[in-house]
Amino acid sequence: MGNTSVVEAMKAAGLYKDTGRIEEQMLKTILPNGEVREHKMAEIDYFDLMIFADELDIALKYENPLIQSLFAKNAVGIANLIRVINVESGSGFKDSVGSGRQLDAVLLRAEQFYDPDSSTAMRLTWEREIDEAKDETFFEGATADSVLTMADEEGIALLGFVDFAELPCCSAWKLTYLSVAYNIQILDFGLTDYQNAYPLRELKQPLFQYPKESIKGEVRYFRAGTDDMQPIGLWIKMSSNLRSLGSN
Repeated sequence: MGNTSVVEAMKAAGLYKDTGRIEEQMLKTILPNGEVREHKMAEIDYFDLMIFADELDIALKYENPLIQSLFAKNAVGIANLIRVINVESGSGFKDSVGSGRQLDAVLLRAEQFYDPDSSTAMRLTWEREIDEAKDETFFEGATADSVLTMADEEGIALLGFVDFAELPCCSAWKLTYLSVAYNIQILDFGLTDYQNAYPLRELKQPLFQYPKESIKGEVRYFRAGTDDMQPIGLWIKMSSNLRSLGSN
């Protein structure tokens, strides 16, 4: 299982300090078509990343250790995502005490996404009735057009999925990032021993969706039933956009 602490992961990477600043850097991403994309990571106080690590460990305290380990494993990648978003927001990361353009992070939940089975409504739950075997969009963006696009000052870290359905319906996941299709990943939830194992499937490569970028997430439903697949990750937003209990 490995380390389950975000704080310890940040310490190991030399990013958990209460003084000093990290200088501006460039982050490279290689797409499946060989294209290399660069994202600027803003200068930021080490203390801001310390706040991030402390509060994420608190948020994950009562989660399954496999979930904790997944976030710890990707802690540095999420910290890099925060720094890329901070290029646009310019006010650092203050988490629960943030205000205005300062950044905060929230765990992914259904109400943040449009319902893929409706043209206007937000999702109220991850449960979804599947009437037949088919390929379907997993989540929608604000325009309900199968594409999820980030605003200027936000981003998503998608690390994996859990599926608590009694009879899982989903067998594979396909990501299209910036119009480039990735290989499918098999999500063999049907092989999980639900009495002795936690139904988590880690993405082979975590998705870090940066500001202004678009993704399309599709799933293969191989039978009818009630699906309950849920994404595991964080949505980084400006504090001013996290002041209501609704879709934020």
